[in-house]
Amino acid sequence: MRKGLPKKGLSKEEIIQRLNEYCRDDADPFSGKLFTIAFEPGVEELRAVAFEVLKMFAFKNMLDFTEFPSMIRMEKDLIDIASSLVHGDEQVTGTFTFGGTESVFLAVKAARDRFILSRGMITIPEIVMPVTGHPCYDKAAEYMGLKVKRVRVDEESLTADPDAINEAITENTAMIVGSTPNWPFGTIDPIKDLAEIALDKNIWMHVDACVGGFVLPFMKKLGENIPEFDFRIEGVCSISMDPHKYAYTPIGASIVLFRKKFYKMFSQYANIRWPGYPIVNPAVLSSRSEALLAAAWAILHFLGEEGYMELAKKLVSARNKIVKGLKEIGYKIMGEPSVIAAFTSDELNLFTLCDEMAKKGWLFLPQKGIANMNIPPSVHLTITPIHDDLSDLMISDLKVCTEAVKKMPPREAEGLLEMFGTIFSMLVPGEMDLATLGKILSDMERMVNVYGERILKILGLEKGFPKEMGMIYQLLASLPPEIAELLTNYVVIEIFSRGI
Repeated sequence: MRKGLPKKGLSKEEIIQRLNEYCRDDADPFSGKLFTIAFEPGVEELRAVAFEVLKMFAFKNMLDFTEFPSMIRMEKDLIDIASSLVHGDEQVTGTFTFGGTESVFLAVKAARDRFILSRGMITIPEIVMPVTGHPCYDKAAEYMGLKVKRVRVDEESLTADPDAINEAITENTAMIVGSTPNWPFGTIDPIKDLAEIALDKNIWMHVDACVGGFVLPFMKKLGENIPEFDFRIEGVCSISMDPHKYAYTPIGASIVLFRKKFYKMFSQYANIRWPGYPIVNPAVLSSRSEALLAAAWAILHFLGEEGYMELAKKLVSARNKIVKGLKEIGYKIMGEPSVIAAFTSDELNLFTLCDEMAKKGWLFLPQKGIANMNIPPSVHLTITPIHDDLSDLMISDLKVCTEAVKKMPPREAEGLLEMFGTIFSMLVPGEMDLATLGKILSDMERMVNVYGERILKILGLEKGFPKEMGMIYQLLASLPPEIAELLTNYVVIEIFSRGI
């Protein structure tokens, strides 16, 4: 039975109690035990500043900057700071958004519109990028009618292969993408080489610095080997960079920068054709709270250059200790880590390893790899300054869990998952087109009706969210991506429908 509004409103105490019950299973983002999507500097005073500012601006709406001009002033400051970090000149301009995906959407829209208008005809523009590029480009393409061509990376360095990018470019290529660093392995793509290709062929070059934009410049000052990736390179048209990652601002803060002010014109939306107020949306969202913009402004000014340099030193120290420890245990490091490190092993089930570490409170991100590109399953570690104090303990626990996993026999459920993987894989032919995808969707609906509840039970999802995620990752890794995506959608819908 669905819940409705309470007849009588809850008191503040009742609300806090209920929300505490809801978040009883949440990870603690401030603990330093997360190596996932939590960016924790370990500075308590920083949080106090952020919370105070969030309260000040929570109910101010960025939709109408004529009513709240404070948003223009704060956004201008943030764009100037971001631009200075990536060596932008006076022509560089940008937009504050609520996340890296939204920033990428604006860059993709700008590249698409510029491409179509320069062609003078409607076609299907293409994005060419390494397979390590973030899925938000596929998402933007799906929303805006583009096509994504993902190409191989160098198998040793796990960075973009310029020759592979160049080979994939056609007359319909509207954008190429490089990452600094990429999310799976933390390796930095050769942006200069990619930009030369883009410049030669008059193609939009976007640099995804969502992860590294607010930390790599400081690491370079510390003497780290960070290649150039910014507006000093001719051919770079846009850069995305997230304050809510290594600028340590509250979640929901990103920036997209454009080399020329006119490039931003392609990213905005204006409508003066209806009888209401004039609409000019610099970002994807219209109404949005000013709170996250203000909090980002506050944190950047609270830490300043000296604060960010100190945090960068701790981050580098933590990374070096963790990478050294991983090698001593016997794990293989994937590529050259930056602020992210990834490791793999031929000897044990990495998905089970992550479950064992979770029992000790450490949250890692398992990665399924891509077999036909010789990219094995791996474990991703997002490293932050707080890990400098905890890295020795984490490595110690990892040694214990590694030995435990080596001694574990195969579980019965693993055989069932392998069976389901085989059944669902039979739905996918060698060649894929729209009609085939439609048939797969229809077949998948029938399969889910037959096997859905059983799969949820094996995965431990029929009664709520499981503590162990290894079986889920193992099932997804055994399936063709088309089927894995459909099955993931089904599982997530079930989780949200049941409210776990």
